[in-house]
Amino acid sequence: MNLETNKLKAALERLCLVVPKKGTLPVLENLRWRAVKGHLELTATDLDNSLYISLPFAAPAVANSVDVLVPAKELYQSVKTESASNLEIRIHDGKFAVRANNRTLVLPCSEPKNFPQIPDGELSLRGQILSSALETALTKALFCVSTESTRYSTDVVKLEMRDSVFRVVGTDGHRLSVVEGAAKTGTNFALCTLLLRSTASILSKLESDGDSGWVQFSTCGSEQEFNLFVLPDGSGLIARRGQGQFPNYENVIPKAPLEAKVVFQRKELLDGLTKLSATARKAQKHSGLLFQKA
Repeated sequence: MNLETNKLKAALERLCLVVPKKGTLPVLENLRWRAVKGHLELTATDLDNSLYISLPFAAPAVANSVDVLVPAKELYQSVKTESASNLEIRIHDGKFAVRANNRTLVLPCSEPKNFPQIPDGELSLRGQILSSALETALTKALFCVSTESTRYSTDVVKLEMRDSVFRVVGTDGHRLSVVEGAAKTGTNFALCTLLLRSTASILSKLESDGDSGWVQFSTCGSEQEFNLFVLPDGSGLIARRGQGQFPNYENVIPKAPLEAKVVFQRKELLDGLTKLSATARKAQKHSGLLFQKA
């Protein structure tokens, strides 16, 4: 089979976001390489998040029944600096050969029987989110999401959708970030779900080639315990939903309009806080929240 090099590079770079850095299961270090109805479908998973990407063949494929596991990061490292426009892939006798410019790299491949079963990703559209706005919102919310699970679900990101607006909320109990953006939902429809920190991090990095379309949102799984995000280019992320009770963040949002507005230069504010931090008492505990809305 033949593939365009740049398209394969971009796909592998995104798939490696899901491949665990320190996997407890060796099979998770692989991606599933499968020929489906005249195109290539690549899948990576860390059990909580599963990303699938479809690529067209640059030329008609000789074999249409290919279904193997390939080491994800080794494959990406081998092709990310390749300058040839197309790559020729040959799979035979447990070997995965990548050929370009009279050079051939051979990697091991195996049967997919031990690869985790990916939840059913059939899309039943529940809403759409502007892609660029979602990336920005998640990036701004992640900085104050807790890295440890506490009494409340402060290690997740809350996603809300209502009418033509979505809202992303992150907090660690001391800081709070609330970011809104454009969405499309049904009339009088409201949605609320929790995203794992890992899911939010992956989604914030998945936008490719400046896509400015809409991310389609749905749920899937036997008990609808997974969120499904379909990106403008057709790739999809199936993610396990976060559990627990998210803090009632609206209690700390001012109800009345602010009477005054102060604008700081970022550099000057950081310099001032750095100077003050030397005199702050380390043992002092703060119960207030830093509120950000964009």
